[in-house]
Amino acid sequence: MPIYDYKCSNCGMFEKIQKITEEPLDTCPTCGGHVERVVSKNVGIIFKGSGFYKTDNVLKKDRARQLNKERQKDNQALLDKDVGSYVKQAEETTKKIKEA
Repeated sequence: MPIYDYKCSNCGMFEKIQKITEEPLDTCPTCGGHVERVVSKNVGIIFKGSGFYKTDNVLKKDRARQLNKERQKDNQALLDKDVGSYVKQAEETTKKIKEA
């Protein structure tokens, strides 16, 4: 559940844990004064998993470049009109792509 910041006209600032679906408070639980919900400046965001860091993207780009080089070998074999080499190279490249 999120923690919301409130500003009471009498007491000052306080925090309240509430469900997102709950209505904002309009009276202070301590003194009964008028309160307003304040937009919080401190937000705790946690990035988990791959893809959030510079090194993750570099690794993916390097892998994509490597696979593109393999495809270029496929195309070169086809341009050389060496169908046997093309089939063999294409199968190897397809296997590498499935492993990635």
